[in-house]
Amino acid sequence: MRAFQVVFFTTLSMSLLTSCATQKQTGLTALEIPASQRRGIANTDQVPFVKHEEKGAFKSYLAMNLPYPEFEKIRESLETKEHLKLINRGEAHITVVTPPEYDKVLSKKVSIREIHALAEKMNIQDSPYQKVCVGKGSSKIDGAEQKTYFVVIHSDRLFEIRKAIQELYVSRGGKAQDFNAESFFPHVTLGYTKRDLHFEDGVTKDASSCILTLQEGEHAKKK
Repeated sequence: MRAFQVVFFTTLSMSLLTSCATQKQTGLTALEIPASQRRGIANTDQVPFVKHEEKGAFKSYLAMNLPYPEFEKIRESLETKEHLKLINRGEAHITVVTPPEYDKVLSKKVSIREIHALAEKMNIQDSPYQKVCVGKGSSKIDGAEQKTYFVVIHSDRLFEIRKAIQELYVSRGGKAQDFNAESFFPHVTLGYTKRDLHFEDGVTKDASSCILTLQEGEHAKKK
């Protein structure tokens, strides 16, 4: 099943990125990113693994920490193009296990320390990833439309880490269907108008949310 999903996602992503390059066909345009960060090449800069193990509800989760400057540049380019100013966290990460997934399911059988230890053993910080596009999600909150913007990410390695966590959970007596390793939409949040929007708000952060394709900076300057 996973092999089919990978092929389907890759095909869908490449189709989107190819068609996005033709503004007349899609209405989408390219967004400049730093010259050193070509689409589809993992960043080789090393940043520390940050463990999220705070006490309290929805404080514990697993994330891959990323260098912020490249995503800051993407956000600034987005704000200029879209004529907006976004609230941002001043950092970049990909959430691999969400707080609700841990609190409501995984914590019954596996500790967050064990999850972090497993992720470190699998070298989470070295996980290759691809920037697919800039995505947008919107939802009505308190009667007003709110928006969130993010970079859609593809990473087989992060899926593998989730699968390993699922296997650990099942080995402790948990049910595989309670933690679906495949139900994962990796992304890097760029910013939002009021608060970040999630799957629970009706926002799916995958390739279907693309509004702008990414292109290497020097190429953008030549156009």
